[in-house]
Amino acid sequence: MKKYLDKKLNRILTDANIAGMSVAVTDRSGLLYANGFGVNSIDNLQIKSDEKTLYRIASITKVVTGLVIMKLCEQGILNLNTPAGQYVPWLKLPGDAQNKMTLYHLLSHTSGLPQEYTPDGPREESALEDSLKKELECVELLSQPEEEKYLYSNLGIRLASYIAERQTKKAYTHLAGEYVLNPLGMDYSTYDLRVASTYPLSIPHEDEHGALKAQHYIKENAARMAAGGLYSNVVDLSKLARCLLNNGKADSGAEVVSAKTIEQMMTPVSDAKNDYVDSYGLTLMMTHYKDGILAGHLGDASPYGAGLFVDTHKGCGAVVLMNTFRSDLRKKVPEMILEML
Repeated sequence: MKKYLDKKLNRILTDANIAGMSVAVTDRSGLLYANGFGVNSIDNLQIKSDEKTLYRIASITKVVTGLVIMKLCEQGILNLNTPAGQYVPWLKLPGDAQNKMTLYHLLSHTSGLPQEYTPDGPREESALEDSLKKELECVELLSQPEEEKYLYSNLGIRLASYIAERQTKKAYTHLAGEYVLNPLGMDYSTYDLRVASTYPLSIPHEDEHGALKAQHYIKENAARMAAGGLYSNVVDLSKLARCLLNNGKADSGAEVVSAKTIEQMMTPVSDAKNDYVDSYGLTLMMTHYKDGILAGHLGDASPYGAGLFVDTHKGCGAVVLMNTFRSDLRKKVPEMILEML
């Protein structure tokens, strides 16, 4: 498999004009394959991309956020069906929606809240509350929560993470470490660019009419950590994939969340048909593929691109991380690998 994948992925890198890419394949027991292709920066061709190279994983972060929220629900600290207004007294939405909108709606993107993408912003995580107050003060809902209409919303995920912070009195990044990253042994994964920069870090590259150019500025917004702020590598993300494949268990056998929780996260809530996915559960995308269903998430922090998908029927998963945005390859590469398996 290694020789075939090395050759195939090298060809993809060249044909798609990608500066650097890392890929991993796993089954329920452990890594089957992990490698890197290209370079972390075209300004230094000596530093090659490999399986330990860190990338911004963008919205794959939402899977971690979902696991955090669901764990807090298992512990009785949160409840999926409690109105958001009961957790956040200052929250006032059109049509009294704060008393209808729940964590269930926020995690499944059926809250009616609009999309939001502000990749550059404050650096202190304490800015989450102020940013939400400003954005939600004048927000217009695109649908009512009771309609359960799929409308992808980073704003909704951020509100869910804020609710977790209020109930636990802990920062979201602390919760992610305590409940997911540390139990899974995702030792290289971090929300802090200052930490990520101490490891081999892949630099984002823009494609200017076929000519790649390294960006020497990485956009960050600490108020959006839960929606897409995690840096990770394919080895760490394979551990996250195995958690999904093994019904919520870490490699050590310790339970991160229950099997019932994983099943609930993978149960479609809404029809999310687009070019990439068919439905959405609780922070997990589902797409029909061949004779089964893939579950996972795509990531877009352009020019970073990412994809993580697992096939629970076949018991395997694949991860791809890129420093040059190629929208279709985020899903095509995992699909190609899983078809081969």
